Amino acid sequence: MSSRRHTDIALIDEQGPLPRRTLRAAVTDRAAELAALGLRPGDRAVLCRPNGRRWITDYLALAELGAVGVPLNAASAPDELWHAATDSGAALVLTAEGPGPPPPPPDSGPPPRSPATEDTVDLTDISTIAYTSGTTGRPKGALQTRRAVRLGGENIARRLALDPGDTVLSPLPLAHTYGTNVLNAALSAGSALVLLTRFTEEAMAEALRRHRPTVLAGVPTMYRRLLACPGLPLESLRCSLSAGQPAGEPLARAWQERSGAVFAEGWGMTELAGLASLTSADDPGHPGTAGPPVPGAGVRTGADGELLVRGPFVTPGYLGSPEATARVLTPGGELRTGDVGRVADDGGVTVLDRLKDVILCGGYTVYPAEVERVISSHPSVAAVAVTAMPDAVRGEAPQAWIATAGGGAADEAAILAHCRAHLAPYKIPRRTTFLPELPTTAGGKVARGRLPR
Repeated sequence: MSSRRHTDIALIDEQGPLPRRTLRAAVTDRAAELAALGLRPGDRAVLCRPNGRRWITDYLALAELGAVGVPLNAASAPDELWHAATDSGAALVLTAEGPGPPPPPPDSGPPPRSPATEDTVDLTDISTIAYTSGTTGRPKGALQTRRAVRLGGENIARRLALDPGDTVLSPLPLAHTYGTNVLNAALSAGSALVLLTRFTEEAMAEALRRHRPTVLAGVPTMYRRLLACPGLPLESLRCSLSAGQPAGEPLARAWQERSGAVFAEGWGMTELAGLASLTSADDPGHPGTAGPPVPGAGVRTGADGELLVRGPFVTPGYLGSPEATARVLTPGGELRTGDVGRVADDGGVTVLDRLKDVILCGGYTVYPAEVERVISSHPSVAAVAVTAMPDAVRGEAPQAWIATAGGGAADEAAILAHCRAHLAPYKIPRRTTFLPELPTTAGGKVARGRLPR
């Protein structure tokens, strides 16, 4: 049951509550300011601000103008900002210092491709150019249509049964598609959004006590860290949303038991402008799965078990990259997601891992995410990543990278014994490396590609 007394609040951030009518007026004023600076429908603007009301106001003002937003994490390096501005052909860059022209190139910056202003792609129906993480080179700008962005928020609102009585707590970065989806879901349902600048256990505990949210949004790593915090006030929660990477059944069950809230897991990506599948808030019976496809989505498995998605939210492609577009879109318009998974007879989706991260070990297939879920359930483990290492006999073998909880001492023997109790021998890591912390993406996922080699 909701604990909200006022339903006219759109946002609560570090500056306090923001009424819905005040937000609407601020968006209209900001759109007029940006238009006065020369921004027109179809123009691109890089949005590189910290989480907060100014980010939201700029984001909604760009939509009101019909301009194309290019969201970028506020912690982006100058080279990353320059690349996004140049590659997208941005007319304006919006930062904490205010609006300004695109930045000059870094001294060591590589030459850009032809600016997007010379591109033949029609951007009139494009809401957002969202740059991917760039794990295989320079980040690519995935095009997200206005319809896709709208559906991304509406599908979350419907599956979680959000209404004006709900309060949604989110520490997710707004510059990430998942964070934007949660924002749009709250706005479309008339719910209040409690937005944190960033995730810390202390900030989450304070927000839970002060605002008594009914819905929590996060990534699996965040839920694992919260489970290690005693005394969290979770009784107001009715639903917890998890996406970004597979959570697994042990984590889902542990959180449901601790919080009493349904653990609603979703699966999606930047190229879908949101989630392709999502558990319903009234269906707590399938923990560890990503639920059925959202309305309008078709999900099936293709070659090597890769999940393919069709629907109105599939990206038209990558800006200025026809070769990359051809690699991810089938001739029939399905998205090759790069994720390996299963689709049950009732349509429910289970995501196993990234296709490129699968380890081929002596004729067996090892999914790193499965090994990670087992290791992360050990009480001394705060974060874990599993990657492939060369093996003279089996070709490849699993290697584990582990950060211990609270910076405690590493007990490799205990962790490997835990693995032997829950995993087949070929899935047990052949090498275990302990680090003070593991690298993460802006969205809070452990970044396997940034681990030492």
